Amino acid sequence: MLVDEVPDRARWVGDALAHAGMQVAIAEAGRTLLKRIADVEPDVIVIDIESPDRDMLESLSVLSTHQPTPIVMFSEKRGTDFINAAIAAGVTAYMVGEIDPSKVKPIIDAAMAQFQAFQGMRQALDETQEQLRQRRSIEKAKLLLIQSHGFDEARAHQFLRELAMQRRLSMPEVAAGILESAQADSG
Repeated sequence: MLVDEVPDRARWVGDALAHAGMQVAIAEAGRTLLKRIADVEPDVIVIDIESPDRDMLESLSVLSTHQPTPIVMFSEKRGTDFINAAIAAGVTAYMVGEIDPSKVKPIIDAAMAQFQAFQGMRQALDETQEQLRQRRSIEKAKLLLIQSHGFDEARAHQFLRELAMQRRLSMPEVAAGILESAQADSG
């Protein structure tokens, strides 16, 4: 998807991208941008805007949260603070200067590769955080069993494992159930 505030330039750049083998949908910046992006579900978004405003960055932030998509932004707006804000809002590649149709395709390719690498790292981080959360839950349940039943750590672990097998649940699910039950009893 190409987002451009100058319709003639949008057609010119869109034609160059189409000539490079890309299917291009053109959208205008503004209130309907997020809806248009949701409707089209583009593989990449190229934004060519002279001076992006705070509303544009907020829209990109919402997009990055709900529909992560690689975003390449061409703008005349300079300054480390603004560029950092654009990246924080989800812009994958920020290019200062006018869009050059002959150079857009390689920039898009690089941005898409970088986006995929970042998404892979984000997914790995999410999985690691979930594993840590589950491990903490199991450790809390074992501590509760040690305190309430006088088990040692090995016996508490064995008890959780046996209960998980009997109920055909995972150990984190059993641990969560024990913790919820203990919380309900104390509350």
